[in-house]
Amino acid sequence: MRRQLAVALLVVLVVSSGCIGFLTGQSALTFAANDVSVSEQARSDTGYEQAVDDTQVVNRTFSVGGQSRNVSVTNHVAEYQRSVSLLGNSQPLARMTVVSSPAVAVAGQTFNPLGDRTDRELAQQLQSEYRTVRNVQFEGDRTETVLDEEATVSEFSAEAETRAGQSVDVYLHIVKTRDGDDFVVGIAVYPQRLDGEQQAVDTLLSGIEHESS
Repeated sequence: MRRQLAVALLVVLVVSSGCIGFLTGQSALTFAANDVSVSEQARSDTGYEQAVDDTQVVNRTFSVGGQSRNVSVTNHVAEYQRSVSLLGNSQPLARMTVVSSPAVAVAGQTFNPLGDRTDRELAQQLQSEYRTVRNVQFEGDRTETVLDEEATVSEFSAEAETRAGQSVDVYLHIVKTRDGDDFVVGIAVYPQRLDGEQQAVDTLLSGIEHESS
């Protein structure tokens, strides 16, 4: 299965965030996110189909001051897509990815594994169908209901290159929120030529489901 997300990079941010207290102790530190998905109703309403449903486990051993500690972080990734007729053929260029990643709590302090990445950086890194995303421009924020709470959704315009090497102008929408012991990110990308697709994105965002602790 494609390892389409830069999850390993985010995990390194978690365990190297400036606190070394977690290195003490004998047993491995284990952090696991709960499942995240988009509801069947939201997918049915928008014509999106599931492409990925995966857990990714990253293990690291860190040594400081002669002591080492094993850390295991499990993230959950779900990706959905809709094929559109564009650039001469039908391609799955309308995509929604949702990620849950554990809020790593050490010595009373919580580290956000996604917090050190701006929305712009996440938008550039977390979309596998596009090989590159360039000239990202902030378009604005709006408020949508995600996991029964109001959340800020940031919109960007950008130039992207598909995996087939074709250039396309896209819109990116990204939301980050905390739910229970996890941080949840939703990110959507689609060609600008698709009229009315923001409404579909909002439906998918409102349909995010997460098994909170």
